Amino acid sequence: MIRHWVDALDDRNPAYDETTASDTRFGEQVAPPAMLQTWTMGRPTIAGIAERGGAAGEIGAESPLAVLAAAGYTGTLATNSVLTFDRYLRIGDQLSSDTALESVSGRKHTGLGKGYFVTWSNRYDDESGAQVGKQLFTVFKFAPGPPPEVSSERDRSRSSVAAASGEELPPFDLDVTATVIVAGAIASRDFMPVHHDRSYAMAQGAPDIFMNILTSNGYVSRYVTDWSGPDSQLRQIATRLGAPAVPGKPLRFRGHVNKDSRDGDRRELEVTVRADSDLGNHLTATVDLTVG
Repeated sequence: MIRHWVDALDDRNPAYDETTASDTRFGEQVAPPAMLQTWTMGRPTIAGIAERGGAAGEIGAESPLAVLAAAGYTGTLATNSVLTFDRYLRIGDQLSSDTALESVSGRKHTGLGKGYFVTWSNRYDDESGAQVGKQLFTVFKFAPGPPPEVSSERDRSRSSVAAASGEELPPFDLDVTATVIVAGAIASRDFMPVHHDRSYAMAQGAPDIFMNILTSNGYVSRYVTDWSGPDSQLRQIATRLGAPAVPGKPLRFRGHVNKDSRDGDRRELEVTVRADSDLGNHLTATVDLTVG
C-alpha cells in the first residue's frame, strides 16, 4: 500500500522507503501521513458503483447521503479535510476507525448548484486503542447541473498568490494527466466514478474526471516535505478545495512559512500552500509540522 502511494504521487521521501528509512528520525519505515484516510476505505463492490454514486457498498436508507440522493441531490464533491496526526503509522499497525456525523448544513447555492454540506468526524486508533490521528471531512451533496463557467473574478484571484512575509517554498508544477488522477484514486482506494469515468464526471457537472481530495492532500504533503526534508514530521493538514484538478490543466504549487518558532533544536512551523490552475484556485492548505 505504501509503495502504491509513493509511486502514484512520485513521493521519494526516504522515511517511506524500507531501504532508507533507518537513517531518518523515525528509525524505520513509516507510512505517508496523508494516507491516513486510505487505510480504512471500504472494499468496493464494483458492480453498481456508479448507481451508488461511488459508494464502496450499499448505503443504509437512513444515511444522510442516501436521504439527500433520494431527494435529487445525487452529486458528491469533497470540499474540506482537516487531518491531524498523533503519530505516523508503521508496518504491522492494525488500524480501526470510528465515524460520527457532525453536521448537515442548510441548503446552499454554489457554482455547482443547490445542495447541502455534510461533515463527519473520524477517529483512527491502533490495536491498543490509542488514537493515532483524526479527521474532519466535508462533502457537498448537490443536484448536478451544467459545469460552472470560469469567471473573470476567479481568473484574477488565481494570479494573486498571497505574498509571504516569511520563507517561501520552492515552486512545484504538477503536470495533471488522466493517469495522474486515476493513479492517485487507485492508490487511495477511491473508486468513485468521477475520478476515472469522464462521462460520469461530466454528468455531475464537472469538465472532466478530477483529482480526489486524498490525492490533493498527498501532493500537499509531498510538496511540504520535499522542502522540509525527511526529518520533518507533519502534525496537521487542513485543506479547502476550490476548482477541480482535471487533465490538461497543470497545478502550480506555491507555499510560504506563516509561523516559525524554536524549542531547543526543534523548529515548529506553520506553512500555507496554494495550488492553482487555469481554472482557478484548486486548493488552499495549512500544514503544521516540526523539523529536527
